[in-house]
Amino acid sequence: MNSLRPIRMIATDIDGTMLRPDGSLSPNVRSALHAAVDAGIHVVPTTGRPLVISTDVLEALGLDDYWIFANGAITWHHGRSETVRGYWMQPDTVRSMISRVRAELPSAGFAVEFESEAIFDRGFERIVNITDGLHAVDDVAGAVHARVQKILVFDHTETLDVLFSKVARGVGEDGVVSYSGLPFVEVAADLVTKAMAVSELAAQLGVDRQEVASFGDNHNDVSMLEWAGRGYAMGNATDDARQAADYVIGTNAEDGLARQVRALISEQR
Repeated sequence: MNSLRPIRMIATDIDGTMLRPDGSLSPNVRSALHAAVDAGIHVVPTTGRPLVISTDVLEALGLDDYWIFANGAITWHHGRSETVRGYWMQPDTVRSMISRVRAELPSAGFAVEFESEAIFDRGFERIVNITDGLHAVDDVAGAVHARVQKILVFDHTETLDVLFSKVARGVGEDGVVSYSGLPFVEVAADLVTKAMAVSELAAQLGVDRQEVASFGDNHNDVSMLEWAGRGYAMGNATDDARQAADYVIGTNAEDGLARQVRALISEQR
């Protein structure tokens, strides 16, 4: 460890990493992340969630600096309520991708995330809790008339592996397909990943790649676990996340994130 450069940025996934299995934020994790900020480390929550369904974590964590949403599509400064960077898919592209995915998966349903709300085909409410800002429509494709940050695809008749494979075939080179442990797959604009967003923010803040530590537990975290100078997979992580990381730490049930963050802080001294 002594040969490694001190960490100046922590990019951490939320669900399955920062939050406990029941979805709560441990006081131990919260205090460790605030201690990192006090030590001069940029703490950047980096999630597949859109902003519209992240209010609970924003309030619980209480950090007003940078957040990355929608698997890298949106970089947000919470204190300024400002979108710093956004990578969008235009309506025509989204409708075309939905049409091609439907050719592969006739029984698929879709949800689409806009800047401040999301719409979904009926059946999506069986998968996620419907909160303010999420609205059911009769046909998602027909209701897309504004730029989109992410498409979600679900199919109650297919396994996640089959769903991922068929959606990737339908999307082709128009987007990046990933998943995060829930029974749907996610599509962001071409080249958009958590790694891309973290790398751009690090460059903006003058932080070298070797000074970034990333934490994650699932497929959509692989890119940033591979990119960061130090990648930490949770003990509850998927095999691909473990293989992408440099280290495997405690589980989210054990507050593994808090323990490792405090170890990184101790290196600053």
